[in-house]
Amino acid sequence: MAERTRPEWAETLNRQQRAVERAAEVLEALNMASTPIDPLAVADSEKPLLCAMGGDFRDRFDGQLEYHRSKNRFVLFYNTRYDRVPGQHHPRTRFSIAHELGHYFLDAHQAYLRRTGKSHPSRGEFLSDRNIETEADAFAAGLLMPADLLGPLVNEGEMSFADIEGWAEEFKTSVTSTARRAVELSDSPCALIGVRAGRVAFSFQSQAMIDGGCYPRPRGSSLPAEALAKWQAFVGGQRLPQQGGSYARAWCQTYDNDRADGAPVSEHYFGVAPTQTLLVLLTIPEDELFPKDDDDA
Repeated sequence: MAERTRPEWAETLNRQQRAVERAAEVLEALNMASTPIDPLAVADSEKPLLCAMGGDFRDRFDGQLEYHRSKNRFVLFYNTRYDRVPGQHHPRTRFSIAHELGHYFLDAHQAYLRRTGKSHPSRGEFLSDRNIETEADAFAAGLLMPADLLGPLVNEGEMSFADIEGWAEEFKTSVTSTARRAVELSDSPCALIGVRAGRVAFSFQSQAMIDGGCYPRPRGSSLPAEALAKWQAFVGGQRLPQQGGSYARAWCQTYDNDRADGAPVSEHYFGVAPTQTLLVLLTIPEDELFPKDDDDA
């Protein structure tokens, strides 16, 4: 996939932010303000217009939203194949439900289903570059991890995967989706890269990272040599080095900041074996992108 221009990235990010804001509106209307958020309770609040149905759909899909015009009803199907504990939904199941709720609550998505009657299966977390899917993913992350609950935790100090695992347990979300949302809420320059099949599968940047001129590379981009070696160690079942280092140009498209290209990046690695995903948390010291003026020193 070709690299996007800066205006194209800005539009993509704006659309995802609007989806997150819509999720916040839904939670506020329902007075849901404590963890963990129950996405099925959100779905139940829309009865009888929306009905949620779970089942083991094997490899067919993780979630699917259908509109039945004859009954003027939406049906949200979610796959329970990942659930292991009776009475509890796996974080991936919860994310799938929240993702389909995004298709329901985002006006343009619902209008499309009403107009065409066409539904489509959704799979996993952050597996698609289609705007309609990335917006539903953004809605799901915002619904399950509200900014006013997770944001203060993220910005207490320097972020690590140990922190992210703790937050994931509290919010009943996957490490992958929690890391993505934490980066989104961070006030510091940071990014999350997801690696699958030895290439970039997804990339999310904090606003400070974007403001510093560091934008995501597109899905399918190649990895820096040292990161590729870590990927090979991960899939080979070897012990994974937890840290590394490089420069922003190795991971990002850089614009409008002469310092961005050579800004040093700290890499933190975390392997997610069930989805064969290697997560890379990137952090850049703020003064590397935003140097203080001499007068401010």
